[in-house]
Amino acid sequence: MSTTEVTSARHHVLKQFRWINGDADTWGMLADPHSLSAIIAGLTELARPAQPDLILGIEARGFVLGPAVAAALGVGFVPVRKEGGMFPGDVIRRVTAPDYRGNKVELSTRRDLIQPGQRVVLIDDWIETGSQSLTSAHLVSACGAELCAVVVIVDEASDDARAQLPPIHALVTGEELPVQSA
Repeated sequence: MSTTEVTSARHHVLKQFRWINGDADTWGMLADPHSLSAIIAGLTELARPAQPDLILGIEARGFVLGPAVAAALGVGFVPVRKEGGMFPGDVIRRVTAPDYRGNKVELSTRRDLIQPGQRVVLIDDWIETGSQSLTSAHLVSACGAELCAVVVIVDEASDDARAQLPPIHALVTGEELPVQSA
């Protein structure tokens, strides 16, 4: 793994990250072209050791980050849609456990896009309760493949989620982020 790319990405995350009205603004850091490039390079280096055949991304930020990481690794990308997202073909659906806001979300993907035996890495911006990551792992497993890593910008995974998921790799932890102003 190239520590240069990961170190640069960490710098950009910590420099660009903001809280807006109590909510984490991960979109803002992606608006800066240098930060976007550095973050994609850092996520790519965190995903590379897992030797994925596919990158999986959850709507919405996973749809931005995932294809860029997949292209950098020379592998395919598979989307995971949230409730109401349209897919043609044979679709697998699962409902998450409650997320950090207490909401359950139906996630889905197309069965034919993930082949048995493939190694899959999930790319997302943030992990906290792990409910969407765990549900994504169930979708991947239902296709006969393996979720072999979760790669995120910010890791705040609960101990319970960490125990149920494959290794989680992140650019920063929640504790490293600037403190919310009151």
